[in-house]
Amino acid sequence: MNTLYWRAHLNPVLAAVLILVLAAWLIILFRRQRAIHSTGRVILLLVPKALIVLLLVMAYFDPIWTVFKPLDENKKIIVLIDTSSSMNVEDAPEGSRLKRAWNMLAKLKGRMRSWADIETLEFDLKVHNPEKDTRPEQRVKPTDLGQCLVTLADNSDFSGCLGAVLLTDGGDEIIKSARRPSMPVYITGVGSEPEQWNDLALTDIETPTVIEEQSDFEVTADIVAYAAGEGSGNNNNNFLKKTARAKIRLEERAKNGWLIRSTEIAALAAGRGRVKFRVTGPKEPGTIQYRLTLEPVEGELTDLNNLRNFSIEVRKKTLHVLFYALELGWDFRQISRELARDPSVALTALFRVSKDHFVVQGERQKGDRHLEKGFPTDKEILDLYKCIIVGSFPAGQWRPEQLLALREYVKAGGTVIFLGGEYSFGRGGYTGTVIEPLLPWRISDAEPELQRGRFPVNVPATAADLGVMSEITKLLEQTNNVTIESMNLPGMLRGGALGLMNASIGNKNVSVVAIQRFGEGRTMGVATNTLWKWARGENSARQAYSHFWRQAVRHLAGQEEGGRFLSIRWDQEHYSPGEQAAATIHVAGRYNPGQLHLKTSLTKKQTDYPTAVDADATAADNLIIPTKTNLESTPGSDNTFDVEMVLAERGRYVFQAEAYLGEKLLERYKKTLAIGPGLNEGANLEIDHSFLDELAARNGGEYFREAEFEELIDVLRGRITAGALGLEIPLVQDRYIYLIIVLSILVLEWFIRRRMNLT
Repeated sequence: MNTLYWRAHLNPVLAAVLILVLAAWLIILFRRQRAIHSTGRVILLLVPKALIVLLLVMAYFDPIWTVFKPLDENKKIIVLIDTSSSMNVEDAPEGSRLKRAWNMLAKLKGRMRSWADIETLEFDLKVHNPEKDTRPEQRVKPTDLGQCLVTLADNSDFSGCLGAVLLTDGGDEIIKSARRPSMPVYITGVGSEPEQWNDLALTDIETPTVIEEQSDFEVTADIVAYAAGEGSGNNNNNFLKKTARAKIRLEERAKNGWLIRSTEIAALAAGRGRVKFRVTGPKEPGTIQYRLTLEPVEGELTDLNNLRNFSIEVRKKTLHVLFYALELGWDFRQISRELARDPSVALTALFRVSKDHFVVQGERQKGDRHLEKGFPTDKEILDLYKCIIVGSFPAGQWRPEQLLALREYVKAGGTVIFLGGEYSFGRGGYTGTVIEPLLPWRISDAEPELQRGRFPVNVPATAADLGVMSEITKLLEQTNNVTIESMNLPGMLRGGALGLMNASIGNKNVSVVAIQRFGEGRTMGVATNTLWKWARGENSARQAYSHFWRQAVRHLAGQEEGGRFLSIRWDQEHYSPGEQAAATIHVAGRYNPGQLHLKTSLTKKQTDYPTAVDADATAADNLIIPTKTNLESTPGSDNTFDVEMVLAERGRYVFQAEAYLGEKLLERYKKTLAIGPGLNEGANLEIDHSFLDELAARNGGEYFREAEFEELIDVLRGRITAGALGLEIPLVQDRYIYLIIVLSILVLEWFIRRRMNLT
C-alpha cells in the first residue's frame, strides 16, 4: 500500500509564520497589479508566482512518497470456485451462489490489481481449468472438497503461491482427513441462511449399514420445511400449507431401475416431521442400494435436498453365540428364544442333564463335537464363537482348565456375558478364580445374597447414546415404572468398567448391567435373573428386552465380520478417497507351525463410484485393476494377521481373503468397499460455518462468511505488505524533478509576460 507523508524541517510555529508571510505577499502583489491591469491579466501574472510559493512550502515540508514492492515479484493467488450443482441454487436476490462467487472474484481482482497475479480454477469432483475443460455437461455435478485440497497439496506448480482462496458452499459432508497444502487456504462460505428460503428438505436419515439375511430393519427420515419470514405474509403461510403433508417414497435398486418399496405421508407440525419405514431385507447377501425421494412442492428453492441415496450390506449369519448353563430356567429359556428368533444369530446352547452328560442344541459347527463332553478346555474351540453367555452356577462346577481357556479366549479378543442369580459373582465363589478379573465389579466372598423385590431401573446419561442402549432408553421412557424383581450386589465397578443400566435399592443407585475391556476382548455382567419378565410385560418392555439381547451380542462382538473360521475386523465402517484402510484377520482353530496360510487381494473396478449423478447407470464388472495389499502376521500369534491398503481414489474396491490349511482352502471372505460420498449432492444446503472455519485453520488460513469477503481481501493485501520492501522517495530531491518544475514555471512566467508586452 503506497503512502505519502511529510517530513517537516521547521518548527510548526515558524512554518505557520512562513505560510502567512507568503500568503500576505501574494495578496499585496494582487492589489498592486489590480490597480494597473484587469482581473484576468492579474490572475495570469500571479499564477506562476502562486505555484512558486506552493513549491517553496513543499520544499520546507519535504514530502516523502513511500512505495511498497514485494520481495518476490511473482506473487500469485489461486482462486478456486466451486461449480457443483448446489452452487446453482438461487438463495439470495443477487442471484445464484455461483454468480455471487464470480462477482467476488471480480472484486478481488479489482482490489488486488498489481499486488498479485490471480489464477482462477474451478472444482467439483476434481480441480480443472475453466478454459481447458472439455468434459461433457452433467445434470448433477457433485462436490469433493477433500480432493480439491489434495490437488493443491500434490501440484508442484502451486508451491510458490501466496495462498489459495476457496469460494464454496462447503459441500455436503465433513472432511475427515486430507493432505495439507503447503500454502495457506482461505475459505469464503457462499450461501444465505435457511431463514431466507422457501424449501422442503430431507435432513437426517437413520438406517443400519449392515443387516443379516431376511432381517427386518427400519429407515427413519426427518423432514423440515423452511419458510422465508415465517408468519409474516400470506405467501409464506401458503408455502407452509403446501408442505403440511409431505409425500415420501422408499425405493430399492432393481435391474431395470428403481422399485418402490413403500410410500408414506409425513405430517409436518411447525415445519417439522418424521417418517419411519419398516423393511425386510433380501434373502441373498450383497450390497443393496436404496433411496428416499421427497415429492417436490411448488415454489421450493430446489429439489437437490429432496433425495437421499444409501446402501445396506446384507451378510450371512455370522454371529455364532454359545449359551452355557448347568440347568434350565426361565432366564435361559427366554434368552435362548429371543436369540434363536434373530436370523443374524447362530445360537448354540450347551446345558447339563446329568453329572457327566451334556446336551447340545441349536446351530452346530464343524469342530464343535467336543461340546458333548462339556464346556471346552481348549481356547481354539471357543474361538468358533463370537460371544459366550454363561449362566448362574457355582465356581466349583468349573474345571481349572475350563476357566483358563475362557480367560485366554477373552484376552485374545473374545466376548463373554455373565448372568446374575443365586450363584453368580461373589455369591458363586468366583472370588480368587482366574476369571475374577473378567467381571466388571470388584466381587468378594462377603457379597450379600440375591435381593428380592421391585427395583426401578434407569439408563445413566453416560450410556444413553451408546448403540446398545440408545433404542432401549427411548423404549423405557414409554413405559411407566420399569422394574426388575431381583438384583445381585457384587460391589463397586472396576476402574475401566462402564455401567449401562442402574437399579434403585433404598437410597442407592446400583449398576446392574456393566461392560468392560479385558485384553483384546470385552465382557458384560447382568446382575439380575429376572430381566426375562420384561418379555411378558407391556409392548415397550417386550421390545426393550428383545432389543437388549440382540444388540448386546452385536455390541460386544464389535465390527467383526467373516464366517466359520475367518473373522475380520475393520478399523472403520466407511472410507473416503485417499484414506488407508486397516483390517485384522483372525483364523479360528489350532494349527501346526507353517500349516496355515493366508492370501489377500484388493481389486478396483474400472467404473467410477456411482453418485446421485449416475445412480441409474449399471456398473460394469468385467474390467478390474489389481492392487497390492501389505500382509503381516501379528507378533506372537500365528492365527492373526494385519492387512493395510491405501484407497487412493473414489471407486468400488473388492477385498478378498483366503485361508489355506496346507494347500486346502479353509474358507474365503469377500467384501466390496464403496469409496465415495455418503450424501447426495446438495443434500445439506446449509453452510456449516464451524466446519469451514476449522478446515481453513487446519490448512493455515482463515474463514470468512459471504458478507465478510472485504475482510478477506484486506488480509491478503496485509500479507503482501508484510512481506514487501518499503522504498522512500523524497519528492523534492528525486531525480531533479523539483528543479525542473521550478524552471518550467519560470519559463511559463516569462512567456506570459512576453505575451503581455511586459518585458
